[in-house]
Amino acid sequence: MQNLLLLVNYGGPTLGREKEYLKRLFSDEVLFPFPKPLRVFLGNLIATIRWRETREILTSIGGKSPLLEQTLWQAKALAKLLKGWNVKVAMRYSHPLLEETLKNLKEVYRLVIFPLFPHYSFATYLTVEKVVKRLYPNAVFTQPFYNCEGFIKGWILQIEETLKEKKLSSPYLLFSAHSLPLYLVKKYRDPYPSQVEESAKLIAQSLSLSFKVSYQSGVGLLKWLSPSTEEAIKELASKGVRELVVVPISFTAENSETLQEIDQNYQELAKSLGIKHFVRVKIPYDHPLWIECFKENFLKALN
Repeated sequence: MQNLLLLVNYGGPTLGREKEYLKRLFSDEVLFPFPKPLRVFLGNLIATIRWRETREILTSIGGKSPLLEQTLWQAKALAKLLKGWNVKVAMRYSHPLLEETLKNLKEVYRLVIFPLFPHYSFATYLTVEKVVKRLYPNAVFTQPFYNCEGFIKGWILQIEETLKEKKLSSPYLLFSAHSLPLYLVKKYRDPYPSQVEESAKLIAQSLSLSFKVSYQSGVGLLKWLSPSTEEAIKELASKGVRELVVVPISFTAENSETLQEIDQNYQELAKSLGIKHFVRVKIPYDHPLWIECFKENFLKALN
């Protein structure tokens, strides 16, 4: 019998499996609370419409997202600190799939699920919980770590290193988190926006820098959390900000949203608006303080 810690991340598309990923994502019962036939239809429709665009995004970042590789690194780092525990990785919408991983588990004595999302949201924690509780109702979940000292300090040190390297004199921090449809935030009374804001405040206040929180990756005609990162960049440029430092606060590993949407799309937008220095802080996924934070969060779940 094994003690198993399962790190769960969102997942992402891979070349040749774009439709597969999009179908899973856009037919999720939590994200799209419609009758199953409608969800399946929606998933198939969006996959058919968007798979080419998704492939272009993957191609623009070298054909592969580093999300899985960096999450596996975190699992290995944690395994070294946790005696008597096996540490594995699963993804909600891509391989290794969470459902398949859980179904293939054998002789598990204790199972701890660690969603690698700093902030609680229906779109992350809740969709993972739905799957796990159906297959392993006695599994224990870790809590969000948006205000964990190691998580906050890891970002602070990474930002300080970036500012020093780029020799910026008057940087403005723009925290960019993944957006959510506004009606679902209200439906689930989601604490996500307030937790993102708290993380941003803790970091910015420690650095004594001005900051703003924005949300990226909203698509379609629905109203999403605001301001969007694009809107925020335009607003800050109009106010004379010329050194903009973007912090992808809701992510724990690099992915297409950071490497393509921020590093390419938003950087191009910022330059066109006269922002002289547009800098994106790399995610400190391998920082010792983050791994220590993960360890502490895991140990709290056991008590």
